[in-house]
Amino acid sequence: MKTDAHLSAVPLQSWLRIQREAPPLGERAEALRQALLGCPQVRQAWYLAWQPASRTYAQVDGGPRLPPGMGDPLEASDEALFAALGEQSSLTFDALRRLPCWLAGRLRRAALHHGQALALQLQPGQPGVLLLQVDEAAGLEWLPWLRELLVQMVELASGLARSAPLLSADPQPALLLDAEARLLESNASLQALLGERALAQVGELLPVNHLPLVRACLEQCRAIEAVEAQDGERILIWSFVPDVAERRVLARCREATREIREQREAARARRLYRLITENTTDLISRHTPGGVFLDASPACWTLLGYWPEELRGMAVDGLLHPQDQLQQAKQAREALEQDGYHTMTYRIRHRDGHYLWFETASRAIRETYTGAVVEVVSVSRDITARIQAEENKRRLEDELAHTTRLITLGELASGIAHEINQPLAAVVNYASASQRYLQGVGGDPAAVDKVAQGLARITEHANHASAVIKRLRAFLRKGQRRMQALNLAEVAREAVRLCNWEAGAAQVAVSDALPDNLPPVFADRVLLEQVLLNLLRNAIEANRDQHPGSASQIRLQAQEREGSLMIRVIDQGPGVSEEQLGKLFTPFYTSKADGLGLGLSMSRSIVEGFGGSLDALPAEGGGLCLECRLPLGRED
Repeated sequence: MKTDAHLSAVPLQSWLRIQREAPPLGERAEALRQALLGCPQVRQAWYLAWQPASRTYAQVDGGPRLPPGMGDPLEASDEALFAALGEQSSLTFDALRRLPCWLAGRLRRAALHHGQALALQLQPGQPGVLLLQVDEAAGLEWLPWLRELLVQMVELASGLARSAPLLSADPQPALLLDAEARLLESNASLQALLGERALAQVGELLPVNHLPLVRACLEQCRAIEAVEAQDGERILIWSFVPDVAERRVLARCREATREIREQREAARARRLYRLITENTTDLISRHTPGGVFLDASPACWTLLGYWPEELRGMAVDGLLHPQDQLQQAKQAREALEQDGYHTMTYRIRHRDGHYLWFETASRAIRETYTGAVVEVVSVSRDITARIQAEENKRRLEDELAHTTRLITLGELASGIAHEINQPLAAVVNYASASQRYLQGVGGDPAAVDKVAQGLARITEHANHASAVIKRLRAFLRKGQRRMQALNLAEVAREAVRLCNWEAGAAQVAVSDALPDNLPPVFADRVLLEQVLLNLLRNAIEANRDQHPGSASQIRLQAQEREGSLMIRVIDQGPGVSEEQLGKLFTPFYTSKADGLGLGLSMSRSIVEGFGGSLDALPAEGGGLCLECRLPLGRED
């Protein structure tokens, strides 16, 4: 085996640190024993100190005790061994066992035969012997080399303690280097930094260019600070201080792994923030709790026509639309104070004077201890194009809804004419009868009462015709949506009345199971009536196709569920297949020969515009159930 392989396996750094601290001999001996047991080839170790009074070697470590020697203890003596070790620094166990000494008997009784006794002085003026029992497969030739290493380390530890008291007391890892960057001295903190590595590997801790640094330090007579070195995952910061008179340099270091990584992360974060703020199309801004600009990203020029330095110190409220100033600003401050986060949509004035629609998400920055809001960070984007597109879409839907109402009115024309003709015919009949009664009023006193009854009937039927026309005009009106709280049962029954004649012609009865105490819903009355009329007419047609020439029924049901009001129109028609169910609300999809395929698609768009939903599902016992969910009416 190679000698280096044995020596490299001995973790002596920890022992050296203890040796330099100059503890009692027993602690030095135990530390050395523990260090040597770290070598795989060493089976056991003992350290014995020379006792001049008894002329014997006494065990001073904390290891297993050696048995007593042979013969009379009063006659015990190790003088032969002491003399032999004075002539040669190491003896094999076999050679020691042949000496006439007390320790030879102790080795024989302990059955120790493969190892060596090494002369070693751990404490000045205190000779001693180190007994090493090694594995039988290991040779003994490396043990003298180990002894030389231990002697040098003892001398080094003693020398450092004498020559550099300040160095040894330095809490920071430190070492002395000569002009060629060779190690002269080091302290315990440096040994701790090395860990299990040998002192000769100290160069692994130093900067890769430490030799030029040492030379520059001495030549220029100046300290060199903050030099970074990498030791695996650790980052060390070194300082080099020259001692020109002695031609040496004091090198001190500190571990700065966390500090450097945090600095690098902070630098990366700053760079990323700068890249984001300088290149994003959104406006990133900082504000006081009162809404005054502290800073803004360069996007403010593109979006608002102001440079960041122009916005600093400007109040945000001054840029808001007058209708948004009071309410929006107040809501934002209250939400930020309470929740720490707020998103709002509002109008803001461009430098040129026109207004843009903005959407802003803001987050409050709080003081650590008091929790008070000290700053607000906001991200804003221009949503003018989106708002305009939504408005154009809403107008297009309203136009399309009006068109479908006209189509529906055309399809219901015969029923509407019948509903108007009936009261008009009654008016004519009662008017004719009243005229006849007026001619004979002189001879028939009861004729006056009959004329009065006729006039009352005329008024009743005329009012009915007027109500029908008024209802049709309301249904056909064209204008902006008017969202309001509505009685769903009332609107549904109005839609039923509009399609009563069509239902009667198809022998379809509408079963009204709507409760009278339903909570109000929030919608536009005309559009909601159009939706319900579409659902009813689809159900009437489905029943007519399934039950031609015979009576059938449509059920109207409603109930409150999960914060919304649900109304169902359930028919007794043929139902639809799974494939057709997924296409019912697709624009221009229809199973009718003369249908446009816009009724259900338009109805779903209208309901979703209210914040609700419209779905289809198979009904129990066949047929189709169209389920409309509407948001509950809100209090103003």
